[in-house]
Amino acid sequence: MQLTRMVYPFLLAGLLVAIAVSTVFAQDIVIDGNFDDWLGKESAVDYGGPDDEQKPSRADINEFRAHADSKGLYVLKTWDDTFFIKGQEVTAGITLQAPNKEYYRIYTTAQGKQGFVPLSSLNIKVCADPSCKEQKDICTGAECRDAQAGSGTTWIDPFVDIRRQVPDCSGEGCGKYDTAVELFIPWGLVGGEPSVGETLFLNFGSYPEGPASAPKDDVVYGIACQNVGNAWKCFLTKPTAVTLSSFHARTESDNLPVFVGVVILAFVAIGFSIGLYKTAR
Repeated sequence: MQLTRMVYPFLLAGLLVAIAVSTVFAQDIVIDGNFDDWLGKESAVDYGGPDDEQKPSRADINEFRAHADSKGLYVLKTWDDTFFIKGQEVTAGITLQAPNKEYYRIYTTAQGKQGFVPLSSLNIKVCADPSCKEQKDICTGAECRDAQAGSGTTWIDPFVDIRRQVPDCSGEGCGKYDTAVELFIPWGLVGGEPSVGETLFLNFGSYPEGPASAPKDDVVYGIACQNVGNAWKCFLTKPTAVTLSSFHARTESDNLPVFVGVVILAFVAIGFSIGLYKTAR
């Protein structure tokens, strides 16, 4: 009977470790236009502040986020406005630098009276260099096999609590909400999955004058995502971080202390149970 009771803390310890693992590595994103699963994912906000692009104001972008797994890359990008009637559509793109120094641009276009960003607007190109002045099509819309897109105007504007001026936008709810699109891009469309230990770098800009133009607005800070073997980790990175030299300082996940703490607690529970067992004998 005493031995049976002693097993219980071990089971509890195992449960605690399982919870810790799920806390660190449960990161699924569903592409459905519901953005709740992006909370806590690495984010780069346009530090230029609200309405830092005004000609045209609809080209103002606010934020992007990134996540990755063994299947592909997930990105979320936002426009400050929620109103893009015909003739006022705005294209925005993620520039991806792969570990082999190949460059890709992932475009989508916000359109319509309620900030709709359809899969048909997806255009993936390979570029000759980071400027992407020379681009070649990889795929467009449904041709981008297994790619997914979901959009809406329910993303909270990152400046909603600090904005001091009247929002420079025209759509319903703009200033409080942004147009957002979440994308899933299979690795096969951007050169294949990086190997363990390799890192890719992402930057976000808007291109109202056309994809080959310089960005009208951009989020100066980027996001780096690293393949760490059994998971991917994404981190905010400075725009000059084109090599790992400026990235190594943040190779540990922010969740790692939580994981370590719960594991230590589990071993404490085991030790305590062994002590009780010996005392009972």
